[in-house]
Amino acid sequence: MSALRTAPMIALRTMSGLVTLALAASGCGHTDTHQALLRAPTAPTGKTVELYMADQPLPERPFYEIALVQAIGFGDEAHPEDVAKALTDKAAGLGCDAVLRTFIDQGYARAHASGVCVKWLGPGPAAPTPVLPPDRGANPSPPSVRPAPAPRIEPLPSGGPSQGGGR
Repeated sequence: MSALRTAPMIALRTMSGLVTLALAASGCGHTDTHQALLRAPTAPTGKTVELYMADQPLPERPFYEIALVQAIGFGDEAHPEDVAKALTDKAAGLGCDAVLRTFIDQGYARAHASGVCVKWLGPGPAAPTPVLPPDRGANPSPPSVRPAPAPRIEPLPSGGPSQGGGR
């Protein structure tokens, strides 16, 4: 009778082990998002949310703040691109037009982004074109390498008896 009880137990343990293995192999990362509402959110507009970094000048158009938004990426999703996307997705869900004063911090197994979610009050000037570094073309050729000096063979200071050393 005890042999009948152990067979289902072994099958159950095997199944739970396979489920655990499948979950572990599926990826080890996730992103959490949070908000602190300053005003009631509006309906999502469906437009792309603009992202302005903390060191960029603020846009020259009137806006009001809706919320402070935060995204934290763990494991496989601990990259600046992942948390920036999560931040703009969270802002879009709150009906924001842009996230200003964005700060992104990259760690070894965690990335963090935060900013201020805003809604435009009216039209403003067109956004400036992105400034990219100029294309310098192909990499320059490496500098020429001087050959290492050849070693010189010098006599030992304590040569044989004919050279004044030894017995």
